[in-house]
Amino acid sequence: MKRRMFSRLAVAVLLAAMGLQAQAASKAKGELSGVVNINEANVAQLMMLPGVGQKRGEAIREYVTAHPFKSLEELKAIKGIGDKGFEKLKSYVTLSGPTTAKWVKSNSAQLTPVTQQPAN
Repeated sequence: MKRRMFSRLAVAVLLAAMGLQAQAASKAKGELSGVVNINEANVAQLMMLPGVGQKRGEAIREYVTAHPFKSLEELKAIKGIGDKGFEKLKSYVTLSGPTTAKWVKSNSAQLTPVTQQPAN
């Protein structure tokens, strides 16, 4: 029991140190850019993915420890990730290469062209 509490406390401290609490709040106001290597990512990196919180991130890490993913479809073996969840994740995950994911603020002003009216 103490070991489990210590592990959770350690993860919480790590997340706070990395500023992911603020980043989690920005999920609603930003976009995820890049990819997460699900075979090498830590729990904090996995939590950047849509629909992945601490418990699901830990479940992914446990799965990888037992046997690394050979296909992205294997994510469906994780409790809570079904077809719909997989569809949301698949463009943000990879099986090789570095994790490059980061949250970027979306700026709706950049999406709407601004036209100037000629001066009279």
